[in-house]
Amino acid sequence: MARIRIGIVTWNSGAYIAACLDALPEATAGLDAEVVVVDNASTDDTVEVVRACNGISVIANAQNRGYARGMNQALGRPGDAEVLIALNPDTVPPPGSLRSLVDELEADPTLGLVVPRLANPDGSLQHSVYRFPSPGLTAVTCLVPIRLQRGRLARRWWLEGRTPHDRVTDVEWAIGAVHVIRTAALGGQPPYCERWFMYAEDMDLCWRLDQAGWRRRLVSEVSVIHVANASGRLAFGDTRSARWWAASYDWYRFRRGVPAARRWATANALGATKMLLQYRLAQRLVGRRARLASAQAGELRKVLPLHWQMRRHPGTAFVPDEG
Repeated sequence: MARIRIGIVTWNSGAYIAACLDALPEATAGLDAEVVVVDNASTDDTVEVVRACNGISVIANAQNRGYARGMNQALGRPGDAEVLIALNPDTVPPPGSLRSLVDELEADPTLGLVVPRLANPDGSLQHSVYRFPSPGLTAVTCLVPIRLQRGRLARRWWLEGRTPHDRVTDVEWAIGAVHVIRTAALGGQPPYCERWFMYAEDMDLCWRLDQAGWRRRLVSEVSVIHVANASGRLAFGDTRSARWWAASYDWYRFRRGVPAARRWATANALGATKMLLQYRLAQRLVGRRARLASAQAGELRKVLPLHWQMRRHPGTAFVPDEG
């Protein structure tokens, strides 16, 4: 039986971590699984809650080292376990779920990573798998009319809010709420690149696996509840979107080069400008549509200057270490 190590990184996660840990025994039934929680200097009762759970190893960092560093710390040295599971503290894996994901990974030697379908606490679908960013994806998202963003087009580009996660299928990248990773696919490297304090590390892992020829798979039959970005909202509030975009631009430049990053920024700037004009027109309507357009316009106004800045100077908005 494969050795499994489950890593969880917490930061002021006291409101969520107990439910996650309570679910693990049944979620991992039949697995030889070790659970390691790394706490990034929480100021609430997170560490006390975790230490009250039997069989959980706890590492309490004196400073917030960021998600990637914390998760690499939790998952240990490459080779310590055959399968690594990166798990967010605001997830609640149901009985048998992690066992099913591990079985899926082990059954196909070409798979480097598998993920479940994610659900919001109310049971609705949480979009969690994507195409790698590109000018083409931006063009489809921003320039193709909404009424046409469905069916085969939506499935091909994994358009958010318009693609059902209803079948087992290979994907390009998946958010890191639940990553089940084949250790051998990492090539002796830690799972996550520590260049980014938070955001982009999950996309980067999938990119590295892709470049090395390893497939990534969505296992739609397994559904895991995920609160979604609990720590990000708590830490960054209204600046979260800008921070995500800044890290994503740096990732794009880091992995694809400055000219490619400039092309992507140009597509984003033009697309976002076009959408902002549409939302401003829609704000003249009444009722729910006007309120939705106003909220969407507000979000775009926060990040539009960043897109234009990155068009001129890709990567300059990035802060490498916020710890």
